[in-house]
Amino acid sequence: MANVSFQIANLLEKMTSSDKDFRFMATNDLMSELQKDSIKLDDDSERKVVKMLLRLLEDKNGEVQNLAVKCLGPLVNKVKEFQVETIVDALCSNMVSDKEQLRDISSIGLKTVISELPLGSNALAANVCRRITGKLSTAIEKVYWTCF
Repeated sequence: MANVSFQIANLLEKMTSSDKDFRFMATNDLMSELQKDSIKLDDDSERKVVKMLLRLLEDKNGEVQNLAVKCLGPLVNKVKEFQVETIVDALCSNMVSDKEQLRDISSIGLKTVISELPLGSNALAANVCRRITGKLSTAIEKVYWTCF
């Protein structure tokens, strides 16, 4: 467990690099780790990974953004319900942003998260649906009124 925490911490540090290639490779390595069945994240690592991936959604490099979105899918199955709710809330908040690219990438992220929700967790799926309903209505309304 300590080795995994160290490895994740190392990847998270590289994701803050000013070099887009380092950010991309670190995010790609995180994706590989998240796809392993054996990986278990402690509470601190969960929180840091979620925070970093949400931050990378606003990265200047589109490839880094896309990879961060792809990481959300396997991450949803590795973290606790509270972290899934944090991800959903952040994605919904981004969908009312003034930045079109952030809105677009967040909508793809939300689709990814919803499609990857654990099958055996009806309570989580229902909770996520409740959380997003009002927020998505607000986002749709904002987009509608900005068009006219």
